[in-house]
Amino acid sequence: MTWLALKVESVAWTGGSADCDKCSCQQTLHEVHALFFCQDPTVCALRVKYSYLFSPYFSDFSAARPYLLDMVPNQHVSHFLSQRHNKLLFFISDLMNYFLTGVDQQQNYQPNGLADGQPLIL
Repeated sequence: MTWLALKVESVAWTGGSADCDKCSCQQTLHEVHALFFCQDPTVCALRVKYSYLFSPYFSDFSAARPYLLDMVPNQHVSHFLSQRHNKLLFFISDLMNYFLTGVDQQQNYQPNGLADGQPLIL
């Protein structure tokens, strides 16, 4: 899962902290954090918008708390990403657009097109 240019990947080259800069949880910003744990209001709003993707896999997910507090087994992450729901691509695309906003300002005006079936070009 290397679909986001996240701090955990770039910190090895640029130095600094790999902590999430979107929320105040002080956790490492990696894919699993972005998908399930980030408490940023925009990320939470995306999870609420696509809540039907989460509910079959995470019973403690709710609109009142659209993020997880406890670590999830890799198997759960794999099952979530392997679900056969076309809206999963829309969720990931929206999430990528949000996280890429602060990394590469050109991305603000160039949607990644993942949800439309276009290949991701980095």
